[in-house]
Formats: sequence, C-alpha cells, structure tokens
Amino acid sequence: MANKKRTSRSKPAAVPAPHLTEPKLTRLTMAGFPAYQRAVARGFQEQYRPERDELDRKVVDTKRFIGFKVGSSWVSSAGSYARKITVPGGLQVPVAAVTNVTVQPAYRRRGLLTAMMQRQLEDVAAAGEPLAALWASEALIYGRFGYGPAAARARLSGSTRALQFLPGVPTAGSCAEVPLEQFQPVAAALQAAMVTDRPGKLDRPDAWWELTLFDAEWARRGAGEQRYVLHYNASGDVDGYATYRFKEGFGSSGPDGEVHVGLLAGQDAAAYAGLWRYLLDLDLARKFVRRNAPTDELLRLLVTDARAVHTEVTDNIYVRLVDVAEALRARRYATEIDLVLEVADRQLPGNSGRYRLRGGPDDATVARTKAAPDLSLSVLELGTAYLGGVSLFDLHRAGRVAEHTAGAAAAAATAFGSPIAPWCPDEF
Repeated sequence: MANKKRTSRSKPAAVPAPHLTEPKLTRLTMAGFPAYQRAVARGFQEQYRPERDELDRKVVDTKRFIGFKVGSSWVSSAGSYARKITVPGGLQVPVAAVTNVTVQPAYRRRGLLTAMMQRQLEDVAAAGEPLAALWASEALIYGRFGYGPAAARARLSGSTRALQFLPGVPTAGSCAEVPLEQFQPVAAALQAAMVTDRPGKLDRPDAWWELTLFDAEWARRGAGEQRYVLHYNASGDVDGYATYRFKEGFGSSGPDGEVHVGLLAGQDAAAYAGLWRYLLDLDLARKFVRRNAPTDELLRLLVTDARAVHTEVTDNIYVRLVDVAEALRARRYATEIDLVLEVADRQLPGNSGRYRLRGGPDDATVARTKAAPDLSLSVLELGTAYLGGVSLFDLHRAGRVAEHTAGAAAAAATAFGSPIAPWCPDEF
C-alpha cells in the first residue's frame, strides 16, 4: 500500500489575548457603522438588529461616536446625538444626548470607559453645547463623570375596571384610531407645540419620530402591533395623541388583556383625560401598564381610587453641566436669586471656580467672581438639581452641598425648583 502524504493545515487566525493588546481610540466612520452597531448590541447583551440600521443612520453624526478598537474589532463604544432639551422657564437648550456607552467584558478595568467619557466631554465642550444627558443602564457608573439623576419616571399599572373617573372630570370631544401616516405629522406638530411645557423634554425632528414609532415585532414585548390614537376637541380639532399596544389574554373568568400605553399627550385637561378614558375602556382589556410616565402623572388625580394606580418610581435622565456659566444662564428661576456658587469639576477643570448667579422668572446673569461663596458643590450636585426635580436643600441636608451663608441652600432650592416635575419621554 502506498504511503499517503500528509498535507499541512494552516491554523485559524487566533484572536489576540485581550491582556496583550493595545486598544486604540477611534472615531466612527459610516463604512464601519454595521460593525459598530454589532459591538453596541453585544455590549448591552442584545441581539443585533440590522433592520434598524437605516433609521439609526439618519440620526447618527459619526463625528460624535467613538470607541476603542483592537485591529478591526470594536471593543468599546460611546456616542451622542445633537438634541435640544427644555429647561426651567420653557427655553430649549442644546444638549449632547449621550448613548451607546459600552465596554466589552474582556477589556474592562483598563481605563477605556474613563478615556471615552473624558474625550466625549471635551468634544461636547468644544462644540459649544452647555449640557449633556443620558439614560443610565447601570446607575452607579456615571456619577463619577458628573452626571446626576435630574429627573425621575413612574411605572404605572393597575386594573382598568378599578379606574373610574371622579365626577366632573372633563372628557369633551372624542378619540379615533388612525393609520401611522395620518398620525405622525399631526402628532409631531402637537409635540413641537408642547415640548416646552416640561423640563427634560427633547425636541423630536422627523428622523427621531421615525425611530420613536419604529414597530418591529421583536420590540413589542409579546404584545400586538402599535396603534395610534388622536383626540379631537368639541370643535373637531386634534388636541392630543397616544400610542398603545394590546397584549391578548384570556383566563378562566374571561378576557384578561393588557394595554401597553406608549406616548400620551394632550393640550388641555379634557384631551388628556379623554385619551386615558379611551385606553382604559378598550374592549377585552382588564389591565394596563405605562412604563415611562412623569412622576406627577395626572391619572392618579382623575380617578376615584388613586391607590388603584400602582406606581413605582425610578430614575429617568441624568444631566451634566458641560459649560456651567452658560447652563445656569440658559434657564430661568422660580424666585429672585443672587448667590455665589463655588463649583468643583474634576473632568473639566475650566468649570471649577466661583460664579455669581443673579436671576429670576424672566432672565439670568452669571459671572465669575472672587467673592466668598454662599454654597459649595460639585458639578454632580449641580446637574442633579438643574432641572428642578431634586432640591438643593435636600442635597445640603444629605451633606453634599456646603452652606456658607445661613439660608442660602433653602433660597437656592426655591429658586431652582420647578412647578412641574422634570421628565424625558424620549429614550435615546
């Protein structure tokens, strides 16, 4: 028998050992967008969904997205969108909406996150954006970079049959379900008219509306397709809108469906109440849930049994002042204020120093000063209190704001406060 020759087999290319690599900080290009999106999905333990890429491309400015690469592979990511946020007083201010912050497990504790967050803050400052904001998937991470929990959200749920309205609640007009193509332009016009009525709200250009209303089956949490509702006032004009999904259910005692409430907005009390009544009265529904509602949600004030609206409160957006002077100047104050604030900022030391803040309901001025401070705090506390949802006096009571002038913390808390709870309905 003839001897067979052994053929050499080439070894597959080995993935380099992470501890022997030197990741390089890199800016995203559109050519590398799919690979970047895959890395982001891995970072959040999610499945990559290429069907969303076309929509994401419309809102991504590659200059604002960075990450570390090893060879051709992304091992971390961080980015931001250029948006506008409503601040107390009803003004909209440029904000870096931070997103997609990930580090692959094998590359943690090597300073990648710190380097990305530092570079991002420097880029945002160079772009002249006075604020940055984010949703924190893990809340313990971002405080060290100056982001404070500035707004909260409520998760509402309950039995639809237990939620009868109080006598006298206005519900004039009517609601109708409409197709997406009719809903989106009308809702967009209403949202633009109402965006300044609450601190924390973001502008929502057309490309963001497309993402907001994106309705892939995998995003439905077991419920049906998204449905679109408009509210019409007594004159027949549209003055409110809502979205919802219906999750079918049938138990031993009959229908047990659940309404998943999404967007919900009305220009007045009648529109808001009318939309809620429509959603709570849907046939075959016995339960409802709304996962992102403001903490001052009016539903609890509309029903005869407020306890029947089960409410869980957690964090909403985190805010960071990138340009302290400009951010303080951009908002308005509930009462007259004239205080010197001493601010510390480790990441952006140019912000550190003393500021004389003079303002009120109509305007505000901010100037550097050498005068003795009335309050001392870090940029973390300032971001936490900035939208008016967290009291500077509470932060002082917690030992996080130092008071050098008696009564200054209480005065600042009153001036920084907001009559309406800050809240961001937009995830980004």
